[in-house]
Amino acid sequence: MSRSRVVISLVAILVAIVLQTTVFGVGRIEPLGVAPALVTLVLIGVAPRVESEYLLLIGFTAGILMDLIGSGTLGLWAMTLTFVAYGAGRLQHRFSDGAAYIAGTVFGLTVLGQVIFVLLGTLFGQGTISEPGVISKILLPGLWNLVLTVPVFWVLDKTFRARESGWAV
Repeated sequence: MSRSRVVISLVAILVAIVLQTTVFGVGRIEPLGVAPALVTLVLIGVAPRVESEYLLLIGFTAGILMDLIGSGTLGLWAMTLTFVAYGAGRLQHRFSDGAAYIAGTVFGLTVLGQVIFVLLGTLFGQGTISEPGVISKILLPGLWNLVLTVPVFWVLDKTFRARESGWAV
């Protein structure tokens, strides 16, 4: 396992966190009132390029960073994204099965991550399951991630290929 793949994955996650909290932050770009789950999408996108053990570490790191930036209960995103990383790691060998499989995986893991976040948030007193429009807050990020899958996966593919050919540091 190349350390550079882990570093590239962490940098991609950091970029996704910055975009998630600034561009797609509350009150900014939120199509139909719900923003895409960009960090989840990037985590799924790096899954076929990183070993499962490192993917869990990357998912946990992304979650902790999201928790530290947000104002919610510490650990909710960490648990959620670690679970998504586990699911993506278990399915990473199937990413070569084609676009339909990738689309289903992206949508399924995004929706599953949102469900887990809502359930954990409710268990820890956030009351997320009783909020109005909770179903759209679960399903719409999955749909937005489907729309963003092609450009995000393309950028990740170019980034990892550039590193393998020696152009990136």
